[in-house]
Amino acid sequence: MITLDENIPYAEQAFDTLGQTRLLAGRRISNADLQDTDILVVRSVTKVNAQLLAGTPVRFVATATAGFDHIDLDYLHGQGIGFARAPGCNAVSAAEYVLAAISHWSLLRNKPLQECSIGIVGHGNVGSRVRRLCESIGMRCIVNDPPLQEQGGMGLYPLETVLACDIVTLHVPFTRTGRRPTYRLLDARQIARLRPGTLLLNTARGGVVDEGALMSRLQSYFDLDVVLDTWENEPGINGKMLQHTLLGTPHIAGYSLDGKIRGTEMVYQACCQFLHAHPAWGSPLEPVSPKPCSQDQRWDVLNAYDIREDDALLKTLLWSKFLETGTYFDQLRKHYPARREFSGLS
Repeated sequence: MITLDENIPYAEQAFDTLGQTRLLAGRRISNADLQDTDILVVRSVTKVNAQLLAGTPVRFVATATAGFDHIDLDYLHGQGIGFARAPGCNAVSAAEYVLAAISHWSLLRNKPLQECSIGIVGHGNVGSRVRRLCESIGMRCIVNDPPLQEQGGMGLYPLETVLACDIVTLHVPFTRTGRRPTYRLLDARQIARLRPGTLLLNTARGGVVDEGALMSRLQSYFDLDVVLDTWENEPGINGKMLQHTLLGTPHIAGYSLDGKIRGTEMVYQACCQFLHAHPAWGSPLEPVSPKPCSQDQRWDVLNAYDIREDDALLKTLLWSKFLETGTYFDQLRKHYPARREFSGLS
């Protein structure tokens, strides 16, 4: 039996070529559900650990996401359970989300992007793509990545230098331990370094930013623009924090249809390799036509992906007294409309 998160697109069509499949809501997958499961394929909302897997026949776990902080890798290794993930699957989508957000901010604040500097914290799959996009439109990019610098990476800057930019965007993994934990990387001290008028974006993980310290600054000075796609305590996010965002979205930066199907393909291929099976499924996506181009690249970006629509949907929480925050947050993710990457537009 192959148990799949129901929100993985085309998962049933792909994994049906390998055996019997079952779709379940990712946040509600339990140990009891896995008593007849050989292979488990999840997304980021499922905590995969001893509590979930003990006493089950699961021998291979895959997450159709780039991040893996929801997976207890030590437990999997100790039990001899195979593992695969999808690094970079949503990197293009997340980078395009950042470009859409800064395009909206640029138009709203009348700040030509070619005159702005952008500080990129983390130069991995997403951060490097953000850099290429921003440099292609003439922005000055300042990059911080201490682990990459230790490996000999050149042209990198201290965090303090990056935080002095007009725009600061975060693209680091979420870690609590090790030499350089990223938990609350932006704490009260670092948030105080941001200059008035700075645009701060977090599409990494909620815990990378100390929301309490950020709220304190926003409530005291009202001098930052904030774009949050990831939040502390998801899905039960802080409504007051949402109220203080320029743009707030329900952890969907990497949710392009292209990116999600790329994730499906990557974990399907890994599962085929684990089972020594020949792949018999591939992506069904075809290019679609975008809206007509304008004379301003920023409007072209928003025509391709109008991030303001995602913001408006999440901020329904601020005026509707009938919505339960966590349930609504998850529903927005579950029923997220098909969004194509720019390369998927003919």
